[in-house]
Amino acid sequence: MRIGFIGAGRVGFTMGKYLSINGADISGYYSRNPEHAKEAAEFTDTRYYVDINDLIKESDAVFLTVSDTAIRTVYDSIKESADIHGKIICHTSGALSSEIFEDSTFQVYGYSVHPVYAVSDKYTSYENFSNAFITIEGNERYLEELTGVFKRAGMTVGTIDTDAKVKYHCACAIASNLVCGLYGMSTRLLTECGMSEEMSKSAIRGLFVDNALGLAEKGAVGQLTGPIDRNDVITVGKHLEVLSDDERELYKKVSEEVLKVAKIKNEKSDYSQMESILK
Repeated sequence: MRIGFIGAGRVGFTMGKYLSINGADISGYYSRNPEHAKEAAEFTDTRYYVDINDLIKESDAVFLTVSDTAIRTVYDSIKESADIHGKIICHTSGALSSEIFEDSTFQVYGYSVHPVYAVSDKYTSYENFSNAFITIEGNERYLEELTGVFKRAGMTVGTIDTDAKVKYHCACAIASNLVCGLYGMSTRLLTECGMSEEMSKSAIRGLFVDNALGLAEKGAVGQLTGPIDRNDVITVGKHLEVLSDDERELYKKVSEEVLKVAKIKNEKSDYSQMESILK
């Protein structure tokens, strides 16, 4: 399967580089800005295309590594200007499904190929891209072959149903983006205790990192500690007293989810008082 990229941003750079150094056949890049495509091609030791039709013609699969809002626009434009009949068309959005490529006029095989990974830098993120979990959904015709591209590159791959895509992305956002909100709240509360911003970050760095590693290795049940785990109603009550109204509501809602984990871990514990104070 020969893969071409339309779009030369962080995901295009990272996926193309990682796949190319792990044996995949990459045709190259096209971008609205030719300099971006040229840079990506040089970075991945592939080719850059001035004409989008040439890239599509020379690729079996075309990855649209553009912003979510641009996917439909780019797809509509290549339908009008290129021979995409029989091509594999993919995007890398976490929130959108392959349904965006459904079209009765053009016979294409559509997929979403989403890396569960924070691609933060287009030049270095490929170095640890093997840690990314690749989630694929779409047409059954080439699903196995497309999965094989990433498995042969040493990546873990899973498939989901198309109608589950939004809930899937929500789960990823909770584990990644929403955690940033909780981290921000924690550091802000520490500054209210008299710490500088730098000191507050330093104070919880080890706690945060080690906890994240423990979650990844042992899961939520194996890693859980703290007042809810040990059914310490008095401490949780004191926490609630020192928070603002908005902070208190967030603490309660997140704690209700923590309580679900605690009940699995401590099957014989009676958490009725804890449930009461959180409500």
